[in-house]
Amino acid sequence: MAVLLIAEVNGGELAVDSTSKALTAAKQIGEVTVLCVGSGCSSAAEAAAKLDGVSKVLCAQNDAYGHDLAEPVAALIVSLAGDYSHIVAPSTSASKNILPRVAALLDVMVISEVTAVIDADTFERPIYAGNAIQTVKSTDATKVATIRTSTFDQLVKAAQPRSPA
Repeated sequence: MAVLLIAEVNGGELAVDSTSKALTAAKQIGEVTVLCVGSGCSSAAEAAAKLDGVSKVLCAQNDAYGHDLAEPVAALIVSLAGDYSHIVAPSTSASKNILPRVAALLDVMVISEVTAVIDADTFERPIYAGNAIQTVKSTDATKVATIRTSTFDQLVKAAQPRSPA
């Protein structure tokens, strides 16, 4: 299974903590490609290439992505979605704005705040203000999910850095 992980990029720099924790969850599903998006994201892409478990890094560098607007980023992700069974991102304000739009364009549901990956189709997430855990099984062709990073460990350095595509 191929997973597209949307990296958290702030001011052209990779948010290593949240992105690497989401990568820990994504690796449980399959081969991970990281997408860095922004008006200047080459440094973020280089940092993402050093994370353990990343098979490929994509860098979408354009002024249209530099204003933190969800619509152009969602359109970009949907254009790439055909190659991936899962689209995931750390559960941040940016991804909570972008991924519902992606899911709507793909006509699939969003699985929010994933705290555990059971298998490629089954996830756990908190409900009732965190007082209960719900197990969600999705039959959608493409799974779109946000990852609650507090429940996953951070992976920082890879043995062999990969160059961004």
